[in-house]
Amino acid sequence: MYKCYFGLLLCFFQHLIIAQQSDSLTQFKTNNFIQYLEDKDIGWTTFAGFDMAPTMGNFQKQIRIDIALTLKKLSLGMTYLSLFEVLEQYVIFPNIYRLNAKHGGIILGISIFQSKWINGYLNTAYHWGQMSWEDPLAKEHVFSSKSECIKPEFEIIIYPKFGLQLSIKVGYQQMIELDLPRINSADFSGLFYSLGLKINLSNEKY
Repeated sequence: MYKCYFGLLLCFFQHLIIAQQSDSLTQFKTNNFIQYLEDKDIGWTTFAGFDMAPTMGNFQKQIRIDIALTLKKLSLGMTYLSLFEVLEQYVIFPNIYRLNAKHGGIILGISIFQSKWINGYLNTAYHWGQMSWEDPLAKEHVFSSKSECIKPEFEIIIYPKFGLQLSIKVGYQQMIELDLPRINSADFSGLFYSLGLKINLSNEKY
């Protein structure tokens, strides 16, 4: 009986040692990868947050995700936007429809200044996608239209320079193509602001 308990304890401690060694190896590889990015001209950034953008005369929340590769002061990547708020309106009386909007695109950025606590960037995004009036009961798109949008913006990144950062953006959104009843491009054009978190694994010594 004692031999059985001793064998179980031995197996438990062996498993614990192996698990610790595995965690140490994983941490070592992660630190090496981060150090590699810090020493090179290339890197990547990921932003997750929301835009408060003009929508039918009001500011409405849009979920936003950006992923970009960086090379020295430049960055190039992909961006995604989706309308978060539920907007319903009489389109053809007495039917009420819900607005649905999803856009993807590319984003280009350049670093314009750096300091100990704050970094500044100029970005320009080009979005394309679809906007539609959806029947909330049948979940069908009754009216839909292709839409395109250009969004130049100024971005401020708050400390630290490498890792998880707070990102604040201010810019102008210009809808350039939209064909839906009761709304037009002007209803979605104007100043916007954005707030979110950014994972920055890029070299910013330039």
